[in-house]
Amino acid sequence: MDFGAIFQIRNRKSWWMDVIFYFTISLLIAVVFCYLIFIVKNNIQRTQIKEEEDKIESVASGQQKSDENEVILYQKKIGDFVGLLKNHEFASHAFIFMEQHTLPDVWFERISIDEGNASLQLSGETDNMESLSRQVAVFEKNEYVKSIGLLNSSLGESAMVSFNLSLALDSKIFSYTSDAENQPDDEAIGQTQLLEPR
Repeated sequence: MDFGAIFQIRNRKSWWMDVIFYFTISLLIAVVFCYLIFIVKNNIQRTQIKEEEDKIESVASGQQKSDENEVILYQKKIGDFVGLLKNHEFASHAFIFMEQHTLPDVWFERISIDEGNASLQLSGETDNMESLSRQVAVFEKNEYVKSIGLLNSSLGESAMVSFNLSLALDSKIFSYTSDAENQPDDEAIGQTQLLEPR
């Protein structure tokens, strides 16, 4: 084996090897320098963040924290109350139903609402039997009226027809709202689509 050739390559210096060597060394130094700069900058920013958090904590007094907790508690209570109202059934929707489906020449003296059985007991007066027939027909055509019972009528002393009747209603009527405010006043009475879901 000829070791002389190896010693010749080792002793012969080429300029590009020196350039690569110094470039690599300078690149390594630059990477270490940048790493140190980033570590220092990171520590400085962490201390600044900590100082800002301390300032925020010092500004927020105990009273403010107590007020914040109270507001959060009230928001939760309001949210619970809204949920209860949305799911509540209102017997007053039966009055809206009656207002929208009562003919102008029919008067109700007494209205009894049985929300448990979804029924209405009505007592009233009208000018004549024809008006009573039209009122019963309006109720029969309505989708929320299941049946009409206990129809009783008599001619009163003042030439008015007195009547009693019972309406068995669909229980959905207590969960629905009226859209009467969206309809013109001169619209015909007795339409069946006056109530719609919330």
